[in-house]
Amino acid sequence: MKLNDMLAYKVAMLSNDLSQSLASIYRPFGLSMPEWRVVATLGNNNAMLSKNIAIATRLDKVQISRALQQLENKRLVTRMASERDKRAVNVALSEKGKNIFNEITPLVSQWQAEKIKNITADEYNTFLKVMNSLSDE
Repeated sequence: MKLNDMLAYKVAMLSNDLSQSLASIYRPFGLSMPEWRVVATLGNNNAMLSKNIAIATRLDKVQISRALQQLENKRLVTRMASERDKRAVNVALSEKGKNIFNEITPLVSQWQAEKIKNITADEYNTFLKVMNSLSDE
């Protein structure tokens, strides 16, 4: 089997291409890829434990820790002790973080619309179904 015929290789290359392209949207806001993933995850949720952010973003603990520290330095997130477990930390977007999320989200929607403009709705739904069936979750 040739490398270009391997599913994992093709998906990895597509993921890399899309990630690089999407970075042009959030990078002008001073966000790195891990920071954007955290902001996007928190923007679609309320406060979350940092370990759950790691699961949702597919980033490791070190990447999450660094991203959260940078986001806190930029005043985009707030951290507070969990009421259930004082050792755990809940993270939420600050007002500034919510504003940036709300500013970036329409740009991401436009970016996505441009990326899939030559794909029919049925093709896109099939693509999503295939991706979901390949996922371990």
